[in-house]
Amino acid sequence: MSRAVNKDATQAAEAPPAPDTPTITHYEQVAANVSKAIDELLALIPNFVASHPSTKGFVRAQKSVSDDFLISAIAAVEESPELQALNQFDVTQARDALQFSQAFRPIKDKLNAGAANVGFSIDLRRANVISPALQAYDLIKGLARNPAGTTAASHAGNLKRDLGRSGKRRKKAGSAPAPTVPPVSAPATGSPVTPRENLKPGTTA
Repeated sequence: MSRAVNKDATQAAEAPPAPDTPTITHYEQVAANVSKAIDELLALIPNFVASHPSTKGFVRAQKSVSDDFLISAIAAVEESPELQALNQFDVTQARDALQFSQAFRPIKDKLNAGAANVGFSIDLRRANVISPALQAYDLIKGLARNPAGTTAASHAGNLKRDLGRSGKRRKKAGSAPAPTVPPVSAPATGSPVTPRENLKPGTTA
């Protein structure tokens, strides 16, 4: 019995430690739920097709054709047995495509607006804390000028380093240099020309 216990203990000691599971934050969990809901939402769209580089060019080339042209083409084929016999244009498929476009175009606009608003929400959250952080940075730089402010000087150096990664603050509008005025060319050398009104009577220029 003791040998079996010792064997199990030895194997447990030799086994590599289990990797630590990363902590999932509250926002990561909410984002995962939203992502799953978006996938389920897109799955509701009939014949949903993801964009692919091999078909982008073909789709882009046809986007300039109006719905009015398709409606006229449908009418032309429906009224022409000769065109129907060629079987080059599927009227049913065309009507279905028009109905699909009209029904889901508002959904597209709503999703685009939602994506833009998600981006704005992210930027606003960051802006609300970046602005006071920059103000704190200015205060820390002031404290760092004091020879006794060694801790502030260390933090000021770290902040300066990290702020440089994202770029310096933008210059204020209107600070562009004034346009240079082109130099005026000097008059040609030679004998000056006397204005006609200054000539004495009986003389010519």
